[in-house]
Amino acid sequence: MSEYVKADAGWVAIESDPEFGAKVHRVRFFEVDDKGVRPLVKDANGVMVQPGHRTSDVIRASGLDAIRIAALRELIRLAGRATTERQMDGIAEAQALIMRGPGG
Repeated sequence: MSEYVKADAGWVAIESDPEFGAKVHRVRFFEVDDKGVRPLVKDANGVMVQPGHRTSDVIRASGLDAIRIAALRELIRLAGRATTERQMDGIAEAQALIMRGPGG
């Protein structure tokens, strides 16, 4: 039998979607049973579900840090597809901008 525990503030699931890029979903609850612990997020219909199969990380982070991590994951994916020096330079510039943050 499963037990459901409300997630503390800051827990997020980071999903990497090849078509739409990185997404950050707020973890609302954790499902705990004899098989382990699974995060639960709210889907588009408001139903609590496990994050999608493209979820790469479940972490506790501030909103800005979670977005940074998701954006950096997306840059890693893009770097794997880059074929020119110009593309790699653009990825490096984007990475520096993400790390500097707003107002930096």
